[in-house]
Amino acid sequence: MKASSFLRLLRCSLIVCGLGLVSLQAEMRTITDKQGRSIKVDVISVENGKVKIKREDGQLFDLPLASLSEEDQKALTAWAAANPPMLKPNELLLEFSRGKFGTEKEMQSGGAVAAFKDQWGYSLTLSNKSSRALSTLRAEYVLFVKQDQGPGNSDSGSKFRRVKKRSEIDTIPIHESINFRTETVASYRYVLQPGFVWAGSGSNKPIKDTLHGMWLRIYDGDQLVLEKITPEDLLKTEKW
Repeated sequence: MKASSFLRLLRCSLIVCGLGLVSLQAEMRTITDKQGRSIKVDVISVENGKVKIKREDGQLFDLPLASLSEEDQKALTAWAAANPPMLKPNELLLEFSRGKFGTEKEMQSGGAVAAFKDQWGYSLTLSNKSSRALSTLRAEYVLFVKQDQGPGNSDSGSKFRRVKKRSEIDTIPIHESINFRTETVASYRYVLQPGFVWAGSGSNKPIKDTLHGMWLRIYDGDQLVLEKITPEDLLKTEKW
């Protein structure tokens, strides 16, 4: 900002200083430019080398961060790191897919049953469409495993096995994406060898658990910025 611009901003602020409108989000502070002139404002945000301020008459202005004193530049940079602006809708995009990431095999019951321990989880892609790097994201999620009760046993009333986890997310630069996985959950699968059937049912159908779904929450600091539930019918029976 030119020196004359800062001076006009200061004079206008002094004229209306009695109005005293308060910002909904900000830190009230006195800022000083490199010529030593000061003004009391609400600091709304600090992004991309610009300081958005709200004057005491309620008007908003953008100032170049570099136009302020060294002390204010350091203080506002630290304040911005501790108070990132809230993400707007569609500034953080999610893509995901379910997958099997490993299998262990063992034999049981004299070789009649092959038992498999599959490791299932979700692959996630987060895309940053905002104007700042996202460095304070974390994921909290619940994975829901549907347990197979075996042939002839109804599973209509069975509950899910829930696995609740959280993980920190690496910094996502501006207009870039990162990929990460949830932790895996064990899903058991039992397969009969040819010529055998399950006792009491006469069926030889495999018994297998299923990773049924996921409830995901993404936080930016303490702010919930994205939530995904798949499938959505989990909302009818499950709570966070």
